[in-house]
Amino acid sequence: MLNLLPGSSVLASEFYAGRSEEIRNATTAALLTYSRYTQALIALALVACFLFYQAVAKKNFPLWSVGLVVPAAGLIEYRRRFTRLNFMKLNSLSDFYEKGRARLSHDWARLDTGEDFLDQDHPYARDLDLFGKGSLYQLICSARTRIGSETIANWMTSPASAPEIRSRQAAIAELRKRRDLPELLATAAPAHPTDFHVENFNRWLNERSSKFPLWSARVAFILAITAVLLPVVYFSGLADSTTLWRVLGALLVADAVFALSFHRRIKSVLDSLGSLSIELPVLRALLVILEREKFSSPKLGELAGVLRGEKLSASQILNRLYRLIRLAKLRDDELLAYPLFCLLWGTQFGMAIDRWRSPHGVHLLQWMAALGELDALISLSTYSYEHPADPFPDILESGPLFEAHGLGHPVLNEDVCVRNDLQLDRRVRFVIISGSNMSGKSTFLRALGMNTVLAFMGAPVRSTKLTLSPATLIAAVRIQDSLIDGRSHFMAEMHRLRRMIEAAGEGPLIFLADEIMGGTNSHDRRIATEWVLRALVLRGAIGAISTHDLALTEIASGSLPGRNVYFEDSGDSGTLSFDYKLREGILARSNALNIAHILGIDVAAGSPIKSEPPD
Repeated sequence: MLNLLPGSSVLASEFYAGRSEEIRNATTAALLTYSRYTQALIALALVACFLFYQAVAKKNFPLWSVGLVVPAAGLIEYRRRFTRLNFMKLNSLSDFYEKGRARLSHDWARLDTGEDFLDQDHPYARDLDLFGKGSLYQLICSARTRIGSETIANWMTSPASAPEIRSRQAAIAELRKRRDLPELLATAAPAHPTDFHVENFNRWLNERSSKFPLWSARVAFILAITAVLLPVVYFSGLADSTTLWRVLGALLVADAVFALSFHRRIKSVLDSLGSLSIELPVLRALLVILEREKFSSPKLGELAGVLRGEKLSASQILNRLYRLIRLAKLRDDELLAYPLFCLLWGTQFGMAIDRWRSPHGVHLLQWMAALGELDALISLSTYSYEHPADPFPDILESGPLFEAHGLGHPVLNEDVCVRNDLQLDRRVRFVIISGSNMSGKSTFLRALGMNTVLAFMGAPVRSTKLTLSPATLIAAVRIQDSLIDGRSHFMAEMHRLRRMIEAAGEGPLIFLADEIMGGTNSHDRRIATEWVLRALVLRGAIGAISTHDLALTEIASGSLPGRNVYFEDSGDSGTLSFDYKLREGILARSNALNIAHILGIDVAAGSPIKSEPPD
């Protein structure tokens, strides 16, 4: 096995490739072993048929000799099932490492987009590409449970306090050394999609009263016992067939009436659980980690403390729920449908699950939250392991401050990511970024925003060093109009800018705006933008705006505490090339001639250029 230590010279890509190869070899061996056990079972079945024929037809062997095959067949079947289970675990582990390689190679099609977590009205989620194809979520989320994925999504969209950020950083740093823990979760259950809705489950857990009266369980028990005793009474000769069929008919009618009376309540209970049975094995694995492992970071110790019970541990209590859910699902087996209906199987276990909720529901809410946090922390530790050059940011108690050295876009490949420095504080509250289209203005704003999101959720950042103070983040980078709401692009932007100003009045704020006031003329844009920046600065906010309108650069040269920076192109003769380096000052170079050449226009003659335009 390859070296798992974070200090090893083995990169995550090399380690994942090596483990994938090991797993492929182990999977091939498991398939071969499974095939051999299957062939052995078939051979034993043929032997049993031969012995049976010889014993019954030829009288060469006693009939009991057929039973000699049974122990060998049982042992082989046990080993066959064990090999199948091992094969399933290897498949889950292979999927885990293949997704890890997909994250490193940016093969977005293999990764969950997290789009169901996207709130279209969120102040920065859509603007900063937090969810969707090629998003930050795809890069950082390797959570194995729905509750873990939701926790990551919540952390991305809700900045934490400075003490909480530091506690998460310490937990991630400790978990980063434990590459065995993600493997443990990967092999805990098959990695297939789930329709488990945490909100429905939480709603069911929060219900104060039981859905079923006390007498219902007794009546269901009596009906089930009657169904069990009927064949016993008949075969013992205590009742004739006529009586048996009459009682059976009455029993089936009583079962149907009783089941229909509670059908809606039973359906509500089982629908609330959804496909929790898929997630429970992973949740139990998380419980084992928290209950058995000894952690040094306060955050992990706090999560472990939530799960300590006085009599039974959380894993023992959750195991009972898991068994009840699996038993309830037996009613879906077509072969067992009739006998289980006579026993009121689904109704009985629906009631049992609801009775389980009464003493444990409140605790389970706390356990699920703790398990979601642990799953999220393990996921972020995997992200930290995959990007060893990305450090944790320094979080100050007060500000405003955003000081970044070597700031880059987290989703870009590290070998092509161009890094820049930026500092915002009490002296320089904002920067105005000028430059032509495609020069890197929007990408830089998203890099600034994404790293702020990573910092405030406790994750490493794409920067050689980042120091910042807690703040609310609002962005106006990707504003869209809405035909349904009857709102134009301009009004949508005005609405977002107003939210910025209101948020700045409520506490520290980092604001980002791309091509601000792009829906109006240069004169009005210049005036309105200064009003917006003045309102934000007076309320203590810091941030950055971009524009290709050089008239706006006059704002930073005035009385407001801002400065001008720019990106430029270095192309000529009809080509545009960029180095994406941020420079101090105002863009002085025009690329109008290059644009004309790209459009195929001879500026001097006012006619198309004969040469072919560039691709």
